[in-house]
Amino acid sequence: MWKPEEIIINEQVKDDPVTQDLLNQCPGVPVRHVDSGTQEAIKQASNCLKNANSDMLSTILAGKKVVYVAPAGSAVDVFMMPDSRMKCPEFDKITFASNGCYFQCDWCYLKLTYRAARPFIMIRTQYDLIKKQILKRLNQTNDPVMFNCGEMADSLALEHLTNTGREFIPWFGQTKNGYLYMLTKSDNVDNILNLKHNGHTYVTWSMNNAHVSRKYEVGAPTFERRLNAAHRVQQAGYPVRIRLDPIVPFDGWQDAYAETIDRIFETVNPDRITLGTLRFERQFYNMRHSIFTTGPDLPNFLEEMTPMFPPMKVKDKKGKEKTKVGKYSFSASKRVKIFKFAIDRIRQHSDCKIALCKESADVWNQVGLDLSKCGCVCQYDTVDMT
Repeated sequence: MWKPEEIIINEQVKDDPVTQDLLNQCPGVPVRHVDSGTQEAIKQASNCLKNANSDMLSTILAGKKVVYVAPAGSAVDVFMMPDSRMKCPEFDKITFASNGCYFQCDWCYLKLTYRAARPFIMIRTQYDLIKKQILKRLNQTNDPVMFNCGEMADSLALEHLTNTGREFIPWFGQTKNGYLYMLTKSDNVDNILNLKHNGHTYVTWSMNNAHVSRKYEVGAPTFERRLNAAHRVQQAGYPVRIRLDPIVPFDGWQDAYAETIDRIFETVNPDRITLGTLRFERQFYNMRHSIFTTGPDLPNFLEEMTPMFPPMKVKDKKGKEKTKVGKYSFSASKRVKIFKFAIDRIRQHSDCKIALCKESADVWNQVGLDLSKCGCVCQYDTVDMT
C-alpha cells in the first residue's frame, strides 16, 4: 500500500482522528507541522519540494510524494463549465482531497491545475464539519443530489490512509436525498466492500486499453486489476459505471478498444458509460516538449491538435475575464469517428446510457446522442444540456 515520503500537518488538526489514523498507517514517515496552510509555508516545510530541481515537471513529481493534512475548509462546491460550448453537466462536488492521487498519469489535467503553485497532495480532515456542509446543501432541496468526490482526486487511491469511503458511504446511505459519486483508477476497494451503502454510492472506474494504461497511466493499477475491483464492488451491490477516457487513436486502436469494451462487459454490467477522446488544456500544448514523461507519442499527438472552438471571452468565478478555446483535440470528424466506433461496440453488449465527456453539441449530434437526455456517469439522473 502506497505511503508518502513526507507528511506535513496543519497544527489545527494534529489531533483529528483522520490525522491520527493516517499517522498510524505511516510509521517512520517524516512528519512536520505548520501553523499556516499557505502554499509557501507548506513548500518551505517540505524537504521533498525544496530538494527538487527547479523545473516545473520535477516539482510536480516531487509533490506526489508529499501529503499535507489540512482542516476541512470549504469542501462542498458546485462545478460549472465556464465555456458553455463545451457540454458538461453542472454537478455538486466534495473535495475530500486536492491533487489527491499519487498516480502519475501523463495526461492528467490536475498535473497543470496545481503545477508549481500547490504541488502536493492535500487531505482534508474534520469530517463532522464536512458533513454539516453536505447537509446544508441537501436541506435546500427534496430532489436527489449527487456529490462528486472524484473531480480533484482519485476517490479510492488514498482510502487506506483516509478512510473517507468507510466514513461517508454508510453516512450517505442514511440520508434521504444524498448520493456519493466516486471516480477511480484504483483497486483499493477492500475497505468499502462490507459497508451499508443502501445504493447511495455510485462507483465509476476510469478505464483504458491495457496497453495504453501501462504506457501512460504511470503507477496506476492495470486494466485487469481495475476490472477485477469493479467486479468485486458490483458484487457488493454498488451501482458501477465506466468512463472509457481518453481513447487514444494509435495504430490498431480499433481492434484494441473493441477488445477492451468486450472485456469490460464480460466482467461487469455498467448502467452508464461516458466516453472521451485524447484532449489537453492549452497549457499542455504550450509545454508539450517539457511536461510529459512517457516519450514522444503525446507531444506528437498534440502537434496535430487544434483548439476545439474559436476564441471567446468568458468570466471565471471571480469575475476575471479569460479567453477560452476549449481544449486542444483532434478534428471534430476524427472525434466523431472514434465515438461512433466505441458506441457501436458498446451497443453489441448493452443499451446502457452513453455520454460524451466535455464535448461540443455538434459532436453529440453527429454521433446520434441526445443532449436533452444526457446520462453522464457523474449524474444521478438525466439532464438537459441543449
